[in-house]
This record gives sequence, structure tokens and C-alpha cells, in this order.
Amino acid sequence: MSYGASGGAGLQPLNSGNGVTFNGITNQYNIPATGGQTIFQNDPVALSTAGVIIRGVAGSAITGVFQGCKYQDTSGVWQFANYFNGATAFLSGNTPVAMVIDDPMAQYTITEGDGTGASGTPLAASAPGLNANFLYTAGSTRTGISAVTLNNSTASSASGLNMRIVSLDPRVNNAVGAFANWIVQINNGQRSAGTPGHVI
Repeated sequence: MSYGASGGAGLQPLNSGNGVTFNGITNQYNIPATGGQTIFQNDPVALSTAGVIIRGVAGSAITGVFQGCKYQDTSGVWQFANYFNGATAFLSGNTPVAMVIDDPMAQYTITEGDGTGASGTPLAASAPGLNANFLYTAGSTRTGISAVTLNNSTASSASGLNMRIVSLDPRVNNAVGAFANWIVQINNGQRSAGTPGHVI
């Protein structure tokens, strides 16, 4: 991660929200075996009305953050990947499985930008406590990593936005300004009390 540089890497897990470093724990959810979307590592994802994982939508409730997948290829060999290619052919009868961080208290670091991917008006030091949506940009099929960013043009006190801004990421070379990284939690989450279980 290069702080202060354009281009995101999605919601990168940091800790569980109580100070404990992220230990890799995920839960498994089914992915559509046909007609699926391409989903990258660190993309926000949601549980659809069909009970399968899909890419999250800005401004809508999300389940968690995608970390990878497993499936049986057409030869029956199990494959493990950090991103899911919706065009992949699978063994007949096999259901691809997503690994998702769905802890509603998990915290992530994410790069900010505006609604076009430019720097826009950077968040101020007073941003913690505000909410914001993410901006979806397709990730890299070479690395499998997300390109999702925090859309700083949406930051406000509105309750239905995707993420709650917790603090500025304190790592060296990160500072308030263009393309800064912020620590966030899921604000509008499907696993939060009172939130509908499906979105699409």
C-alpha cells in the first residue's frame, strides 16, 4: 500500500474492533455457480435474496468483505483463489464458496477518493464519526485485489451509508490529504441488529 497515491486496494482487514489483530477468520457463503459476478479480494459483498454472495452496492447494506473462494474445476480438482471470476467453468453440481469477513465489529483500512476516482476534496481531521459510501472500481485480475475506495464526496452523518469512519490510519507516511487511508467499520451491515437480511 502506497499512502497518498491514487488507486485503492479495497477494505483491507486490520482488527476485530476490540484491538485484536485480524486473525484470518472468515465464514463461508455460496456464490452463484452460473451468471456470477467477478469479485475481488477486499471487495464489499452482500447476501442476495437468493441466499448467495454478490458484490455490495454503494448505499445498501452489506454482509462483509470478500477474502477469496474455493470451487471444483471441470476436472473435479479443488481450486483456491483470492478472487472469483464469474466466467469460470465449474464441475457440474459444484457450488463455489466465498470466504467472507462478516464480523460487524471488524475494522479495515481503505483509501479515500471522490466519486470519479480522483482525489476530490480530502476528508478533514474531523472526519471520524461520519459515515461514507464506497466507490466500486473493478480490481486487478493479475493480483486479484480490489480497487474499491472510500467515496469522500458522500461523507456525512446520514445513517444509511456503507461505512463508519473510525480514525485516520496511523501508519507511517499516511496523513490527512489526497488519497489518505482511513480506518472504518461497516455501518450499514446485514449482520447488524435491525438490518434486513437480504438486499437484492
